[in-house]
Amino acid sequence: MFDLIIKNANIIDGTGMPSFTGDIAVDDGIIVNRGKDLGDAKTIVDAKGLSLVPGFIDSHTHYDAQLTWDPWANPSPKLGVTTIIIGNCGFTIAPCKAEHRELTIKNLTNVEGMSLDALKKGINWSFETFPEYLNFLEDRGVGPNVAAYIGHSSVRVYVMGEEALTRKANNDEIIEMENIIKEGMIKGGLGFATSTFEGHNGENGVPMPSRLADKTEMQSLIKAMSSFGRGIFMLTRGSNTSIDNIQEWMKGSNRPAVVAALLHNPLSDNSTFNILSDITKAADKGNEIWGQVSCRPLSMEFTMKSPYLFEGIKNWKPAMECPTDELYRKVLADNGFRKNLLNEIEDEAQVRLFNGDWDKIIVREVTNKKFIDLEGLSIKDIAKQNNINPLDWLLNHSLTEDGMDTLFIAMLLNSDEEAVGRLLKHPRSNITLSDAGAHLTFFNDAGYGLYMLEKWVRENNLMSKEKAIYNLTGKQADIYRIDQRGRLVPGQYADMMLIDFDKVGVSKTYRVNDLPGGSSRLNIDGHGIHSVWINGEKVFNENSIIDNKNLPGKVLRGFHA
Repeated sequence: MFDLIIKNANIIDGTGMPSFTGDIAVDDGIIVNRGKDLGDAKTIVDAKGLSLVPGFIDSHTHYDAQLTWDPWANPSPKLGVTTIIIGNCGFTIAPCKAEHRELTIKNLTNVEGMSLDALKKGINWSFETFPEYLNFLEDRGVGPNVAAYIGHSSVRVYVMGEEALTRKANNDEIIEMENIIKEGMIKGGLGFATSTFEGHNGENGVPMPSRLADKTEMQSLIKAMSSFGRGIFMLTRGSNTSIDNIQEWMKGSNRPAVVAALLHNPLSDNSTFNILSDITKAADKGNEIWGQVSCRPLSMEFTMKSPYLFEGIKNWKPAMECPTDELYRKVLADNGFRKNLLNEIEDEAQVRLFNGDWDKIIVREVTNKKFIDLEGLSIKDIAKQNNINPLDWLLNHSLTEDGMDTLFIAMLLNSDEEAVGRLLKHPRSNITLSDAGAHLTFFNDAGYGLYMLEKWVRENNLMSKEKAIYNLTGKQADIYRIDQRGRLVPGQYADMMLIDFDKVGVSKTYRVNDLPGGSSRLNIDGHGIHSVWINGEKVFNENSIIDNKNLPGKVLRGFHA
């Protein structure tokens, strides 16, 4: 007798092959048979009219901190995600010495838009090294399956202290970092993650440590990662990091690389496709590289107290460096600062998160009700009504009473549906970039998989159901070398989701106050999900997480070559 049989399902198995109607049998968390009339089971689910698909593998998350207080990595499992990859961009919380915890928290608050109060009250520091962090997660338990990168910035701070944020490493320090990475790979690291992106800054606008690394350091640490014939190199690239640079760093490693974040910019229409073209040329030469793309438009809520969208702009740095609110206000009022900032924003040769499309920044909510008439209007329209430059209006408004608290929403990138469709269908693309666990004040894209099925399959018919499910499951397992996951075939773990394809999708985001200390975050719900199983155990049923003290996920430590 099996533990579970799901019968009469439309099975889309994650291989990309045509779907079929049949039954799946699960025993001890493993799919052991599929077909018809498989026998008896302790639990039988009649799935007539529903589709059974593998659980999503979310390969770009930032749940590293949240997992220490929330083993379920909410809201991902209720959105069909059964496996998460953490440590992206190299922004991890291990390794971390006790004396560097405050620095790590403040950097995460800035670079990943996380609540300072939530991090201080929520992180359980029952570890110091990367292997100890994995042991902590494993001993405490996790809801979804978790794979973890070794993070460059954390390794740098562990070895160099605060000097990691100000200079390049010397030879002895590089050797020490190499040893940390080798140990991390032996103990179960997925690979090595880093960032050279200009928008990745820590407290007071100081570049995140990985951005100070030179060519020698990059080559040495990638080589250390690949010492055992395994490992994925993950990079969030800056504008000066070419695919040729990445190939040079990886020479001799014989390992795959994934490059983030490839989002379409309407003001530089071909730039992302040029990168994918360079990635294709690299692959043709035998260098396996994938471009991480998103199926969602990048929208972001922000206030001028935390204006993340400006932080990739060089001339915004004087504002980021201000240690006090008084100095920050003084900088925003300075005409020279404004002139330099505007010149850079209007430079079409630059490609960054915000590129001067003021019509796509909308006033969502004002604190001071004398500005209530502004709600719903774009900065472009408001500035036009007042016969003023949009940047000047924004900065002037910020300096008014309660102006710093005005909530804006910006529709930044990936808004051109034709272009995004081309990105999603590109043979070297990796559909991901949820950023789940980070930027919770600004946006929540944890439901990207459901959005993909709703928007691009059901509504736009961009690709078949089978192809889309493969992109979100089996292809993810292949790229990241995750064994026995991503497909509904015998021998694979029973990470599964039962869905109604006619209803599948996501809600609008809404704000909740459930982070440690009562801090707020944006949440999102899914539609059309009947059930979710992780390693054969049902964790979600009909719009609610099952109240189960058992944590069925596994900390993944073994990855194939």
